[in-house]
Amino acid sequence: MQPEPKQAAAHAASEEITICPNCHVPMPSMLRFCRSCGYRLGEGVAEYAETVRLPNQQRAATPSATTASAAANATSPQSGAGNWSPLMASAQGAGRPVAHAPAYFGECQKKSGRRRAPWIVWLVLGVTIASVTGGSMLSPFGLRNRGRSAASRSAARSYVGPNKFETTTGGVTFDSVMPPGSPMDKAGLVGGDIITAFDGQMVTSADQLMKLLVATPVGKTVEVIYTRDGETKRTQLTTISKDESGRLEEQFGSRIEGKGYLGIDDWERVPIPGTNLYGVRIDDVVKNDPAYMAGMRDGDIIIEFDGTPIRASRELIARIKRALPNSVVKVIVMRGTERLEFLIKIGVDD
Repeated sequence: MQPEPKQAAAHAASEEITICPNCHVPMPSMLRFCRSCGYRLGEGVAEYAETVRLPNQQRAATPSATTASAAANATSPQSGAGNWSPLMASAQGAGRPVAHAPAYFGECQKKSGRRRAPWIVWLVLGVTIASVTGGSMLSPFGLRNRGRSAASRSAARSYVGPNKFETTTGGVTFDSVMPPGSPMDKAGLVGGDIITAFDGQMVTSADQLMKLLVATPVGKTVEVIYTRDGETKRTQLTTISKDESGRLEEQFGSRIEGKGYLGIDDWERVPIPGTNLYGVRIDDVVKNDPAYMAGMRDGDIIIEFDGTPIRASRELIARIKRALPNSVVKVIVMRGTERLEFLIKIGVDD
């Protein structure tokens, strides 16, 4: 049942609405098209403003009139004052309610009217969030650590000298103390010592010691407990930065005096029978070189070099290289059960 024209006009004046000339359904003023049948109402600005929905009872009052009018308009291109469309005609021929076609177009208009932010806006937003949070929001996707280099993850740890530690029975050992002047060198540690505690923490593996170095501030003085020749010893060392360690290595590598030379080859770390000591056995003493000229022979086991205990092969090589050329050093060796001392003039390593 269609609303009477007089009642519709009164309602339109009170509520600021307009009546569709085609289906006679009340619509908000200034609409360009009828929301019910799609009839063109005129040029208005309300289509670009917030949609005002009518109460349900007003829309439910004229369902039959809307359907009947839409079906009549879909019959011919000349009927309905220009609101007929091929889609409405095909819907009628298929037996579907043609009144739904204009509503479908209305939904499409509403969806197409939504503006989406350009992709560059989302990109800038993501970069901003990552910079503010330090990349923490990227960690669930496995992106945080992937973008960081290994150098940046380890740059803050303290350095004490050796570049490599090894897990051994009772603690952690190392094969040499380099470079000269490093914290462990100043603390009196030598290759072959076994570290059992670091800064009050018991040490049982190389990984654990590395974690302790990461947690130790650069420049902190710590206590180190270690064993040598079965005896427990204590010492103090002050950690340094990676840059300082690199400076010491560069300083030693470019030393004007050059590196020392002894004239030995083919060495091996071996235990000294009947003692808790280890030494380095030399199986090839080069003839007419400093060690041979001083009296050393193949099979001699070096246990001390220039006052430093020798308990690892790389420690012996490091001590020979840091000895100043043309200086005279004392070398103590075991030859069988005999303990021998030699004064050797250090050569220059070419």
